Amino acid sequence: MKMKVGTRVVLTIYLIAVIAVCGFILATLGGLIPGSSLSDFTNTVLNGSIWFKVLYAVIAVVVIIVSFILMFFGTGKAPAPKTARVASFESGNILITVKAIEELVERYVHENKDVKGLRTNVTSHEDTLDLAIDICVLPDVDIPAVTKDLQAGLAAYIQQHTGITVNETKIMVTGLKENSAKLS
Repeated sequence: MKMKVGTRVVLTIYLIAVIAVCGFILATLGGLIPGSSLSDFTNTVLNGSIWFKVLYAVIAVVVIIVSFILMFFGTGKAPAPKTARVASFESGNILITVKAIEELVERYVHENKDVKGLRTNVTSHEDTLDLAIDICVLPDVDIPAVTKDLQAGLAAYIQQHTGITVNETKIMVTGLKENSAKLS
């Protein structure tokens, strides 16, 4: 499971605080910090003003809550991969992952010599698919013809290999790329 930015920040602050407390304890045990500093802290906690007591209580509660959250972080069930249904039988379903369909799309598109760049997004609707692909083409091609052929061929290719109907295929031409063989 990938850690989100907010979780990283909380974990970093928490770990810095724990390192500081451990460093303080080790420095006190090693004689680098006089023991009276620890006595002064304890005296402030026990006999200080109400505001110090509230501050220390809030800090303690936050540390306990963060500790419990971090203790159980990542123990949740990993999300199931996005899938599409290939076939249904009385005994169960046959599924294919969206990633596998994206690989099929990429394989088909890379066979077209007029297309040089590709980004794929597949949306599964149980029994049908929506395809959205961004492509770069060679500058001297007939873009409407290439995209129309790609759209029709891709739907047939996915239907043939997976048995799943392609509901919609959106093709966006995002740029023109020179053929690397022509540059030399």
